[in-house]
Amino acid sequence: MNEHDGGTMQTIRRFLGQSEMCAHQMRLNALYIQRELPNVRMNDELQQRTAGLCSGLIATEHNLLGEIVELDALLRSGGSDAEVLRLIERMVKVTWDDALKMHEIVMALAAESQNDVMNIGAHLLVSESAVNILKPLQKMRGLAAQLREVLT
Repeated sequence: MNEHDGGTMQTIRRFLGQSEMCAHQMRLNALYIQRELPNVRMNDELQQRTAGLCSGLIATEHNLLGEIVELDALLRSGGSDAEVLRLIERMVKVTWDDALKMHEIVMALAAESQNDVMNIGAHLLVSESAVNILKPLQKMRGLAAQLREVLT
């Protein structure tokens, strides 16, 4: 990687920290949803989608942690700006893809709760977890945008 000022390296390190926080939130919230899923009402199709989402979030958490290690190694070995940026973009994309899947389920659960107020618990469970994941993900995306400006 080209030598950058301390500010750029600090932004990359903050991106890595937010990525780690996002991965951590994905796992914690997926496990929480899995644990609480039997306690809320939802139709079978949404229950299967939600269970699949949780499995996907845990898999993404593992992948994201691996990418964090890979990015750190790339920084230490002097990888090019293009390589660093490509890895950052990949990390954001895979995480954002899961957020979009979660959004689809939250919206479907919201619609179900409109039809049957007893389904509100499922909507609250998944939407609360989505917010917990979106907070560090939004910070990741913002930092990635800043890095896109200086690394291209």
